[in-house]
Amino acid sequence: MVTRRRLLESGIGGGTALALAACGSSSTGTADVAPPAQIKAGSTLIYWNDMAGAYPGIMTEWATRFEGKTKVKVEATGGVADYGNKLVGAFASGSGPDIFRYLQENIPMPAAVERNMLMKLDPYVKRDKYDLNDFRKDSIALYQWKGSLYALPRDYGLQLIFYNTELFQREGLQPIPTDWNDKTWTFQKFQEYAVRLTKPDRYATFVPRGNRLWGSFVYTNGGAIVKKNDGTATEMALAEKPAVDALQFMQDLIYKHKVAPLPTEEAGLGTPQALLQNGRLAMWITNPGGNQNFKTVQGLPYEVGVFPLGAGAKRAVGGGGTGWGANATTKLPEEAWAFVSYIASKEAELDEVRIGQTTPARISVGTSPEYLAAPPKNAKVFSDGQEFVTRDPIHSKWPDVSRDVLTAIFNDQLWSGKATAAQLTKEVKEKGDPYFKS
Repeated sequence: MVTRRRLLESGIGGGTALALAACGSSSTGTADVAPPAQIKAGSTLIYWNDMAGAYPGIMTEWATRFEGKTKVKVEATGGVADYGNKLVGAFASGSGPDIFRYLQENIPMPAAVERNMLMKLDPYVKRDKYDLNDFRKDSIALYQWKGSLYALPRDYGLQLIFYNTELFQREGLQPIPTDWNDKTWTFQKFQEYAVRLTKPDRYATFVPRGNRLWGSFVYTNGGAIVKKNDGTATEMALAEKPAVDALQFMQDLIYKHKVAPLPTEEAGLGTPQALLQNGRLAMWITNPGGNQNFKTVQGLPYEVGVFPLGAGAKRAVGGGGTGWGANATTKLPEEAWAFVSYIASKEAELDEVRIGQTTPARISVGTSPEYLAAPPKNAKVFSDGQEFVTRDPIHSKWPDVSRDVLTAIFNDQLWSGKATAAQLTKEVKEKGDPYFKS
């Protein structure tokens, strides 16, 4: 057995790696304290992640470092295809991984808890006095349910705009503001810019169709996707005027102002990244992770700015994050906690910064020189924007509503231009509300 004392003596404790040393109590809930830690050297953890690209390499690094300190092997599998379905299927069959990237927008916290997918972390946080203070409080809140903590934050994302500065200069346009409290960069100004930037061989923007993206237009226009009671969704709110107006604004960008391609044309044009690089696209609305596509392109003239402000009193954009969860039925709970606490550490988050794969949940990483290093010059807009995030609706049936109601109706009617926002949102409410009553 490897005890907690031996882990500390090996240099894993303190503020790095497993972070098992006392750093100030920040426990959540009223959970009992876990028994003294005893790591089983020679045991093996199964670790899943859907992210591909450079990520599997980082996962292997983490596994190697962890094994070197604890003698616990980690079988890391990155780039898992059809991740959501495979993860749910594995848990249903009793063969879920010990550690996994948990996406609360795909498997809401109530559903994950009901399915016994996530191990309660409070006993370990309390026992080890594991410091949660460096995590954004709103990122921690994503993984709390009924007073208990079920995962540690990996990131905390949002939506903003990347743009080609050379095209802006060519059209005599001022840079997009970087102050999230700016009142001049509005829907109207965004539309005016888009019209100026659109040319026969260039689109101003793509109209984004993911929930958090179109949701950002709704939120910043003073609207909401759902109504809530004690934080849990109770009915759809998209048929109300602020939401309707925001969705109609998006549809008009395609069909009335013609500053964005038809959804059916997008695939044939190429990726937004490539189009922005070659000057055939002026603006790309996405999350800060998009920076990994540009940062390594030598001499690319790009910058980043805030999301446009609608009729709302202040900006609000869709977002949240993903977390690191441990299987509630793992046979190696102590080892799983040790690995989760390691891959959520500052050291691990900085590894992700190195490969451009995160919008840090840790405050110290989001404000670090490594994360804010140019390009873009205005990288601070990434972490500043985290204060303006509206999290996804909370309900165990939310993925069903998203898939079977919102995506189905929007694809068929909104993005195709077949119906106005006012018409289709009535259908959204009629078909969506029953999910919250069952």
